[in-house]
Amino acid sequence: MAVSDFISSLAETKNTQLKSWKQHPLRREPELNAEPEPPTASASQVTMSLDEDARWLEWVTKQFESIAGDDKEIDIDEFKTALKVKESFFAERFFALFDSDGSSSISLDELLKALDLLIHGSETDKLKFLFQVYDVDGSGSIDPDELRTVLKSCLRESAISLPEEKLDDLTLALFESADKDNSGSITFEELKAELEKFPEVMENLTISAANWLKPPETDQKRRQTPRYLTRAYWQNNTRKLLFLCGYICLNLMLFIGAMLRHSYGGAWYMVAKGCGQCLNFNCTFVMVLMLRRCLTWLRATWLLRVLPLDQNILLHQMVGYAILCYTLVHTTAHVFNFVHLSESSGFSVWEYLLTTRPGIGWVKGTASVTGVVLQVVICLMVLCSSTFVRRSGHFEVFYWSHLSYVWVWSLLIVHCANFWKWFLVPGLVFLLEKIVGIAVSRMGGLYIVEVNLLPSKVTHLVIKRPQFFHFKPGDYVYINIPEIAKYEWHPFTISSAPEQSDTLWLHIRSMGQWTNRLYEYFRQLESPIDSPKRLATSLRNRRQMKAQ
Repeated sequence: MAVSDFISSLAETKNTQLKSWKQHPLRREPELNAEPEPPTASASQVTMSLDEDARWLEWVTKQFESIAGDDKEIDIDEFKTALKVKESFFAERFFALFDSDGSSSISLDELLKALDLLIHGSETDKLKFLFQVYDVDGSGSIDPDELRTVLKSCLRESAISLPEEKLDDLTLALFESADKDNSGSITFEELKAELEKFPEVMENLTISAANWLKPPETDQKRRQTPRYLTRAYWQNNTRKLLFLCGYICLNLMLFIGAMLRHSYGGAWYMVAKGCGQCLNFNCTFVMVLMLRRCLTWLRATWLLRVLPLDQNILLHQMVGYAILCYTLVHTTAHVFNFVHLSESSGFSVWEYLLTTRPGIGWVKGTASVTGVVLQVVICLMVLCSSTFVRRSGHFEVFYWSHLSYVWVWSLLIVHCANFWKWFLVPGLVFLLEKIVGIAVSRMGGLYIVEVNLLPSKVTHLVIKRPQFFHFKPGDYVYINIPEIAKYEWHPFTISSAPEQSDTLWLHIRSMGQWTNRLYEYFRQLESPIDSPKRLATSLRNRRQMKAQ
């Protein structure tokens, strides 16, 4: 096949489907969302303006001077630190080329001279540098496998995705066209002469060399006004802000009411009782905010226009922190109250806190003991729910620690005589939702029938649509892929039309740990196991067959 047949179709490869993998098990739990946020992908800028060039060179100079020692030179490790080059291969090749005198270190003059060439040099200069980057052995020629690496890297820089087999075909076609003397390798002159026939590919190749060393983006200008005080923020978050105002007022009413009813016990006793009443409400409300099926049903009603139903996770987190604060104040107030009581009774402070002898509580005097246990468990739950735990590769810590909510509710029923009145109805609804969720997730096996890896690290999943599964545009599903993470469920907007009866489509942008693992999992399955000089061997075999 001619090289031009490949080159003319490069613009159409943005949406090329890379490869499919059959019958990957997947469990799903359907949920609906009336306000979707489908994944979006934006093209990256690959060129720098003149102002950016000047700022970059100034930044590089400052980085070099801050890292270089008394000899005003830097080694390979310092070079990686100075320019923040991400890939070790590129860093080592760049360093070797910048080190013009072969001293295993580079001076500021050597660095700036090379960078100036990459920024202001001609396309030929940039292409020659790129040629030298991949001519690792310094032989002055590139074999088919080295050329394939060049093309793959440059296509990736331009957000163009090609299937591996088509990339192989493109590489061999370009190589055979450029290798005029059939030597099995191409020189710089041969490569340049061939690429000059295809300006668009020439441009992609030459911009890549400079773009690999592109400096980090400069910090955005600081806002003059905090975001939370802008008119736009209040207009866009009216429902949430009004809801939070109502939530705060309700907590104040509960706190003040409980304090007034227990004014006979002194100030610390009143504070403890006020926080306790707020905890009765919040420890139940934090569960209500996770009744996903009930919230899904409410989203289809007029309440969606009044309540921030799509922000239930954020509200759940806020209520969780409120519970932590209330428990700390509640415990502290009781400790000071016990100090006061110990002065006029026969029990010490430690007996009040850690034993049942004083007889405090409606279940055999266990209020203090259960309170201490609750304080420890709630603190651990909040700590293990923190962002740095969930997103640092320890999601299981969050998952298993969060299951201790069962113990929290059980201990609260024993700890407080009135908590069961708050908990009874929401608890039954929560239990019913859990039963339904388990039943739905185990109703037959669902499978990923096809996976397409798209530009900008977007994973396109094609999932077998369950029987009797109905949805509307904008709805989303919770999915669990045991191969990626056994216990993690994540919501994604359905990108296919409801009229598509056989399959569901999800387009998942790689933004976090789970989504990146998903993309990498299928990318590794898609990547062939390359043997050394695989294309060079293939080219020799092809030429031998033609010669026979």
